[in-house]
Amino acid sequence: MAMDDKVVAMDGRTPQVGMVFKSYEEVVSFYKLYALRVGFGVAVKKSSFTTYGLCRRLVLVCTKGGKGRENACYQSRPTAKTDCRAMIVVKLWGDGLLHLMEAHVEHNHPTNPSSARFLKCYKKMSCRMTNMIARASGHEGISLDDRESLNFMDGGRLKLEEGDNEAIHQFFARMQAKNPNFFYLMDLDTEGRLRNVFWADARSRASYQHFGDVISFDTSCLKYKFNIPLVLFLGTNHHGQSILLGCGFVAEQIVENYTWLLKTWLTCMNGSVPNAVITDESEMIKEAISDVFPKARHRICLWRMMKSVKEKLKEYAEHKTIKRALNRVVFESCQVDEFEEKWSELIKGFGLKGDDLFNSLYELRSFWIPAFLKDTFWAGMSITHYKERINSFFEGYLYLETCLKEFLSKYEVSLQSKYETEAQADYESLYNAGIFVSKYHMEEQLSKLYSLNIFKVFQDELKGGLYCQVSLIKVDASSSTYKVRECAFINEIEKAENKDYDVLYIVDGFQVHCSCGFFQFRGILCRHALSVLKLQQVYDIPARYIIDRWRKDFKQLNLISRKLKDGLNNSNSMERYDNLSMRCLSLVDIGVMSDEKYQLALKLIREVEKSLLDDNLFRDLQRKLLPFDNRLSESDENHASHEYGMYEESKNSPALPMKRRGRPPKKVKETSLETLPSSSKRKDNLGTSLIDNQNSFLQASPNASQLGAQIRIPGGVNLEEVNPNELSFGNHYGIHATPPDIMSNHSTLQSANALQNQFGQQNLGNQQAVQWFYQPFFQVLKLLCVLCFILVYLY
Repeated sequence: MAMDDKVVAMDGRTPQVGMVFKSYEEVVSFYKLYALRVGFGVAVKKSSFTTYGLCRRLVLVCTKGGKGRENACYQSRPTAKTDCRAMIVVKLWGDGLLHLMEAHVEHNHPTNPSSARFLKCYKKMSCRMTNMIARASGHEGISLDDRESLNFMDGGRLKLEEGDNEAIHQFFARMQAKNPNFFYLMDLDTEGRLRNVFWADARSRASYQHFGDVISFDTSCLKYKFNIPLVLFLGTNHHGQSILLGCGFVAEQIVENYTWLLKTWLTCMNGSVPNAVITDESEMIKEAISDVFPKARHRICLWRMMKSVKEKLKEYAEHKTIKRALNRVVFESCQVDEFEEKWSELIKGFGLKGDDLFNSLYELRSFWIPAFLKDTFWAGMSITHYKERINSFFEGYLYLETCLKEFLSKYEVSLQSKYETEAQADYESLYNAGIFVSKYHMEEQLSKLYSLNIFKVFQDELKGGLYCQVSLIKVDASSSTYKVRECAFINEIEKAENKDYDVLYIVDGFQVHCSCGFFQFRGILCRHALSVLKLQQVYDIPARYIIDRWRKDFKQLNLISRKLKDGLNNSNSMERYDNLSMRCLSLVDIGVMSDEKYQLALKLIREVEKSLLDDNLFRDLQRKLLPFDNRLSESDENHASHEYGMYEESKNSPALPMKRRGRPPKKVKETSLETLPSSSKRKDNLGTSLIDNQNSFLQASPNASQLGAQIRIPGGVNLEEVNPNELSFGNHYGIHATPPDIMSNHSTLQSANALQNQFGQQNLGNQQAVQWFYQPFFQVLKLLCVLCFILVYLY
């Protein structure tokens, strides 16, 4: 092993067994700087040296270790010892290096990072080291050697190269100028250094409202040492495609940073907790998830887990044989008992009893073995076969050496390609029914409901039923148990071993349960269950097994089904703005799905504008759409008239305008939304729902407009103590860049050609290819934003 590979101590942030140091001084400097950052003192408990002056053994402990003197003299000071067990032990090996053999980082007393520098043990540090610590908030003026000495202290701050800080601020300003619902938050440490960053655009926030049941917390960039410490929040849409739900930069892989990031994301998503969370294998992430999402089902990503295990198995002599056996145990164990039996055979067969790797895998079995995870729906966000793989979300745009400025410059272009892919899938699902592979009615049934990608997955299962043999095992009064034997072919000649699955069929409600758990993992009935249904002459998919999130029109159905508060009684103009802006934003995705809906959306917006800007039409429309109890009181109307310049009406006859001098105003022709012409002969659910249903299906957010340039400052509001539904970042965390009273300034930032503004700096070769999707999107969004301001002041 090369020397550079062995000396890994300076890459560590927290003492860990296996770290290697070159000298006694390096060990002491490392542990003292770590202790200074955590907030405790350091003392040398034991040390021994060779005749040549090399350190043979060294024990460093917390200054509060021990119990103090039992027979203290008269008037002695009370002891500060708490018998703290925090310590590290290093020993000299034959390679001439000091190896860390023991590390205990838990303290039985509170630590104080802000005042630790005043402890006696740090007063003996050299003046040069003291000056470096004083300047640790920024490495300006520090020599190259000093920077190497403080490498591990960079864990407390975000590593930024020259120009990165400016690039981050310009990126946030540009994104928020395009859309006021862009959210971002910066986390600073006690010395004002940038520690963590989070952001989520308006589309990510809207997507979570539809597909927030299962999320993935992707930290692969941290695990594989990418140049930028990127963390992603991902989900999956109704086409089975990955969607972005938020991004972040993390300075250090510690529980506090993960907790801050998860709480910030939860606040951004209005406190809506997902049902299930998928993460990488990490004790720190596991602790943060249990703290922020205590009721969510947590699992470890199976693909990344197996990839990591296969890398570690290369150190074993029989690694290829062990890998094949492990694949069979993991992927072919349908029940918990079956897994336990096969795992015992694996350990005995290869003599792995007591092996650290396999012991740790077994302890985490309930978090990554599929047999333990069939109690939760996972929306297809995990592999079900060892040959499957998961692609990186920013694949083709993000590499190991990609710098921060380059990533931010490609961010919008990469998302554009994802949005184009989703738009293309929407189009194909609406206008392409696919090619049927059978005559079963269930295939035609799902072709009309599901998106094309999900329908193709169902077709694969339907075709897989050709290789399944069904035999009856047990019959009860209301249920039957079948054994389904599947013959899985590897190629045209060779075939794999037959695999048996148990399928329970219950007559009441046409319930079918397969031991493979494919429906829980993918949301689609497996080939084994379909074979039993066909045997029972059930040729329609039961309603309980039709998942709404896979429907091609799921976004529209989800908006309509939401029971939202109208918020008509809000007296705060900021709350009105939040409510209206998020409701209007929820319709943008639907309004750009087709030319007909886009034209209809523009006509509806024009009609609403006319009704709100004209006082007479506004009063008439108010009486038609709003219940009597929700109308403004006379005092509120008079107050609004004086404050916003609205016309006053007579208190005696509210239906008739007041008589005034001069020529009577020209009678304006009344326009009714019911008589609005439609560009399509088909009845549009969007238009009818907006007119007929007084409980509007537009999504509201209680704090959307208050998300400007936000910074978390030590001593400020703690995310743990604030209800996400009541949190206002604009008031507590810094400057609010886009309040409603200055939104008129955005007209200078957003030109008529929003697409050109967004991608003008990216040198796109073919902007016309995305014109259909993006230009209507921003036109509708721009009109809806203007409409929000009009509604705020006319309420």
